[in-house]
Amino acid sequence: MTLTQEQENIVNSSLESFKINAVAGSGKTTTLLLYAQKNPHLRILYLAYNKSLQIAILDKLKDFKLNNLSTSTIHSLAYNKTRAYNYQLTNELKAHILDRFLSYYELDINQKTFYASNLYLAVLKDFINFYCNSSLIAIDEKLLDSFIKQSDFEAQYLELINKEKKQLLVHLKAVLSAMKKGQLEATHDFYLKMYYLSKNLSKDIDYDLILIDEAQDISDVMIAIVENFEKKRIYVGDSFQQIYSFRYASNALNKINLPSYSLTTSFRFSNSYAKTLQALLNKAYALNGKHELILNGIDCSTKIGSEFIDFKKPFTIISRTSFALIAEIVKYIHDKKKIYFEGGYSSYSFMNQTVYSIFYLKNRKNEKITVDELKNFGSIYELETFAKETKNQEYLNIIKFINTYGDNIFEINKKIKDLVTTIKEEADIIFTTTHKAKGMEYNQVIMTDDFITKKDILNTKKSLSFNQINEELNIYYVASTRAKSAISLASLE
Repeated sequence: MTLTQEQENIVNSSLESFKINAVAGSGKTTTLLLYAQKNPHLRILYLAYNKSLQIAILDKLKDFKLNNLSTSTIHSLAYNKTRAYNYQLTNELKAHILDRFLSYYELDINQKTFYASNLYLAVLKDFINFYCNSSLIAIDEKLLDSFIKQSDFEAQYLELINKEKKQLLVHLKAVLSAMKKGQLEATHDFYLKMYYLSKNLSKDIDYDLILIDEAQDISDVMIAIVENFEKKRIYVGDSFQQIYSFRYASNALNKINLPSYSLTTSFRFSNSYAKTLQALLNKAYALNGKHELILNGIDCSTKIGSEFIDFKKPFTIISRTSFALIAEIVKYIHDKKKIYFEGGYSSYSFMNQTVYSIFYLKNRKNEKITVDELKNFGSIYELETFAKETKNQEYLNIIKFINTYGDNIFEINKKIKDLVTTIKEEADIIFTTTHKAKGMEYNQVIMTDDFITKKDILNTKKSLSFNQINEELNIYYVASTRAKSAISLASLE
């Protein structure tokens, strides 16, 4: 295997701890495994961001003889150490369950009837997630100030937080206590926080070196856990692929003060395309006052433009939102081509109980609504107002989908199910959102037209924050760096 000079510098590094900023497709995982191979005396733990990344690493490990390296996700590490199997676990704390808990809590503790507004429940839910993902310990006004500072809240949100500060802090403590006692479903981030708070427990780790992948997407509590290990560590990621701030991800590459290496050459596409993309994105990033992207490619051919997409061969459509994806699907479902969904069709909010319930809400058939959270709304207008106030993009996308296609959503769903395959290699067309395409690569890519543009950045009426613009440009970067041989780019103008 021929390595670039940048890769060789990392593989042969004598530094105990460092960080690596690696562009898309630059072989960062291979580089880390070669580093592990070069250091057989070190007991190494490879911490993957999620399970799918861990599976991908295990697959790559087959080509390496590494007896000194183990893999885990940070959540599974915390799960075992905290015995989280004793908790009632859920992927997401549901608003209606939170509502019911608060009603019982206030009746029991304060002997009063308590009605939480939809906005209050949304704020409290966000606050719980923020605390579990932060490295802050004390539940006080400083925590609330930090919550406000790290979030892009609408005026209604801020007004409610300032008005209900004491109550939010009391309810946060009550919810966390109930999760710990098994009285309320606990999120996976909750036991991660419990792991961090158990300082002695989180120091009990039998490794010499920790490798942290996708470091741009880990939260403050994950960073704090790794730093608490007091071991040698290597953080690796891509600052331009930070696209999970809505999960309170915090770019460790910017936060951790360690010597830094770079991997700037992508083995996925041509150098000509790399430089075109670098120029396009740097022009857009400059409008937001951000640092420059350095992106190199290899000696191969990557064509730019829809005219270079060969529709007789498999191609991939990548969107920013699920609504834009469904609009593309509608164009192609009459062609009788086999289609595949990255992450599985069921993971997209096209047709599920939430979609059915919102459809029935719009058509005033409230008795048919099956999702408890939606039973509290009297009309589609009320739900849309709530979704806008709380920035619930899933609800907004579904409302847009139903308003656009009406009764046809059932026929669209039937046609999709007739054409969908679960075997990727069989597909003529792959459909995916950018977030689900992360870590993937495709021969031919078509980007939809719902990505950020120069007009969005300069539009004062949209009033996008620095962080929002930055993340939207990062999402464009992720989508545009999936292609190998041909790509139809979304316009940035």
